[in-house]
Amino acid sequence: MKDLYVDRFLKCNMSQGVVRLDFGRVENIDHEKNEVSMSPSARLILPMESFLHFVEQVERMREKILSQDDDAGSSIIETSDEQSDDQPKKKKTIKSVH
Repeated sequence: MKDLYVDRFLKCNMSQGVVRLDFGRVENIDHEKNEVSMSPSARLILPMESFLHFVEQVERMREKILSQDDDAGSSIIETSDEQSDDQPKKKKTIKSVH
C-alpha cells in the first residue's frame, strides 16, 4: 500500500459516473500577510459507487470525532465560509492541542 500525505482538500468534480477529488499541499506561509499558498499535489479518482461508500465512512468518522470532542470538552469552534454567493457552508475547525 502506498501512503499519500496532503495538507488540504481543494475541490471535487463529477463527470460520467466518476468522481475526482483534488488535494493540495502548502507551498508557502506568509506570516506577515497571514496567507497560505497552496499547490495541487494529488488527485483521487473513484467510480460513483466507491465515492458514495467513501462518503458514508467519512460521515461515520466525523460523527465519532464530534462525539469524542463533546465528551472531552469544547475544542471545536464553528465558523461560516461562503460556499457560493447565496449558499453558506458550515465548517468546523479543530484547535490544536500541541
